[in-house]
This record gives sequence, structure tokens and C-alpha cells, in this order.
Amino acid sequence: TIYPQQPTMASIIDNNSNFCSLEEELKEEARILKQILNKQSEKMEVGKMLTEEEQKAIDAKSIFVGNVDFGTTIEELEAHFKGCGEIKRTTIPKDKMTNRQKNFAYIEFECADSVENATVMNGSIFRDRKIVVTSKRTNKPGMGTQRGRGGFRGGRGCPQTVVVKYVYVNAPAPRGRGGYRGGRGRFNPY
Repeated sequence: TIYPQQPTMASIIDNNSNFCSLEEELKEEARILKQILNKQSEKMEVGKMLTEEEQKAIDAKSIFVGNVDFGTTIEELEAHFKGCGEIKRTTIPKDKMTNRQKNFAYIEFECADSVENATVMNGSIFRDRKIVVTSKRTNKPGMGTQRGRGGFRGGRGCPQTVVVKYVYVNAPAPRGRGGYRGGRGRFNPY
């Protein structure tokens, strides 16, 4: 039996492209990869971290819209607030786990005067819901990110309170298990 010959890599390159050798194709791929990396670095600069002053300036021109219907689109929200001023950006955050949009949104206007116009719409009806409109607050770095042990004694970052269950006035406190005869003794500093 005669088996057909499998085409070699050199014949595939020669037949399917304008390159004559593997070296030329590798150089072309390297050039294309460099272009892709340059485009990615430009995108990274666009999404760079803002300074605190820049963030405050953006937040001064932004509003928070609460109690937004889950099926709301950005276009519907912008149409509701278009009379307040020119809208620069509208954001409806999504849940990271379920990828379902949350029930609030942020709208950034071109000028800060539009924020005052938009806050007048607090309590207006949007998609059969009474929405909450307030000016956006600036997040402070590190707020709400307490980790590990904190508070009084080994808590989880929450403030701790000491609760006294019993106060023994005229009698000594009951001794617990063990006592002086072994077993589980208890430390008694007094």
C-alpha cells in the first residue's frame, strides 16, 4: 500500500504565504507582536491610576444613582438625565461573581453645575422605581480594607466590645472545672 506523503512545514509556508523561508516568517511575526505590545501599552496608559486630586475633580462632576432597575441600559439612564447637562460617561457596575448588573449607577457630567441639576431629580420615577440621586463621594484609599487581626483582641477588623455577663457582689465567683486537685486548672491572678 502506498500512503500519501504528509506535506512538510517548508512546503506549507511556501504554498500558503508570500514568505520564502521560515526565518522571514519569524521576523514578520516578531514585528506583528511588537505592534500588538505597543497597542497594549497605549491602552495601559489610558487606564492608569489617577491621583487623589484627579479623582476628586472627576467625583465633583459625578452623581450616584441608587435603586436602579436591574434591566436598565446605559442609553435609558442617559436619556433620563439628558436634561441635566452633557453626559461624559455612565457606568453601571456588575457583580464579579454572577456578572449581573448591580442596582446602582454612576454618571459623570462635563461640568460640575450639572450635578446640582441632577440632584434635583432625587426621588423621580425611573422604570417604575423611585431612584435616589446624590453627588458622588470620593473614596479614601484604604477605607474598608481592614484585614487580619484588629480591634481589642483577635477580631476580624471590627470594633470589639467587652461584655461582662455576671457580677458577683457578696459571694465569690464559682470555681470552674478542676480547681486545685488537677484536671483543668484555671489561672487566677488574685
